[in-house]
Amino acid sequence: VPEGAEYKYITTSDKGVPIALATYGNIFSVTRQAIINDDLTQLTTIPMAMGRAAARTVGNLVYLLLTSNGKFTDGKALFHADHKNLIAKDMDMEGLNEARKLMRLQEDANGDSLNITPAFVLVPAALESAAHRAILSSSSLFPVDGVGTINQNPGIINVVKDMAEVIVEPRLDKANNKEWYVAAAKGMDTIEVAYLDGIDTPYLEEQEGFTVDGVAWKVRIDAGVAALD
Repeated sequence: VPEGAEYKYITTSDKGVPIALATYGNIFSVTRQAIINDDLTQLTTIPMAMGRAAARTVGNLVYLLLTSNGKFTDGKALFHADHKNLIAKDMDMEGLNEARKLMRLQEDANGDSLNITPAFVLVPAALESAAHRAILSSSSLFPVDGVGTINQNPGIINVVKDMAEVIVEPRLDKANNKEWYVAAAKGMDTIEVAYLDGIDTPYLEEQEGFTVDGVAWKVRIDAGVAALD
């Protein structure tokens, strides 16, 4: 996409949150000799790989929105004490319980309680074991020494058992492998992914070379993301 290309704007849902749609794409070519030597395999594998790459690009936008913690519509950071969506606790029973409480106490613009609970826990790979241990264990778990040895006490019920589905995302490790997030179920206002004309599949175009023997593929997708709440 050329630098300075025009961005397309749409407005999503009743939140009136503007989303800037950008065009992401690339061109890849393969010579005739390479195709022959590869027994035509690249004619099918390359377009599929480019389509997957386009889908990953959209996913990258979502996680960049989370990890960059940019400004929300009120001018404050997306995760901010004033939004009551920021805690400084480890990935354990206490941390999850606090996150659940803050989400349940969230209010709408009229001050009415939303009473929603987390459906997903997003963690980096570094916290995968801790997340599963905290959510799947029947009894409470807590460290008992300075090196983090875990002791299970069968007499204390784990109050966050099965509270949400754990989603492990390595893209979070690249930003901060100690930060984790909780998200509400689908249908609730969280992060909106918007596509031009609602088309969420990458556009693929194939063109045979004229001055040079070979095939070129172009892939693009028009997408944008924004936090709704």
